[in-house]
Amino acid sequence: MQALLAVLLLVGIGAGVAAYHGIFYVTGSQFYEACQQRQAKEKIVGGFQEVEADNPGQAALWASCTPIMGGSMENAGFAIGSSSPQATEDAKALASACPDAAEMPVFPKFWYTVAVDAIEKNGGPSLIDRVAPAGWLIQRAMKARWPRCVDAARPYIAKARKDVTQR
Repeated sequence: MQALLAVLLLVGIGAGVAAYHGIFYVTGSQFYEACQQRQAKEKIVGGFQEVEADNPGQAALWASCTPIMGGSMENAGFAIGSSSPQATEDAKALASACPDAAEMPVFPKFWYTVAVDAIEKNGGPSLIDRVAPAGWLIQRAMKARWPRCVDAARPYIAKARKDVTQR
């Protein structure tokens, strides 16, 4: 019985260390640190020039910045509104509670910067973000920035899904 407990303890410690180092997934801290570095380098280089990572690991993390952010927002139920005069009524209704298209970078590949800025304004990653998936940190920061968005977006997302399935 003691041997079984010792083995379980070792496996648990090993899994914890692996999670801390991001073996299973990109952790919140990894996302924030890598994407903040990318953002800083893009500010130095300029918006229309591709930035180059210093190593393959960094390149892989940088390439995942926008997909992780987009997936996290979608999984949480966020939507993007628009206060533009040309926007649909649904988009205008969301603009006050959700990210406004005017706040988002023009090119979607830079949308990760919205998450990095929200995380920074929310105090940065916490201790749990060293082992928790990046989506948790992103969702927490985005909900702090736009606390009413998920509830406001729910009927519009349902409507959009219904429209798509009827085609």
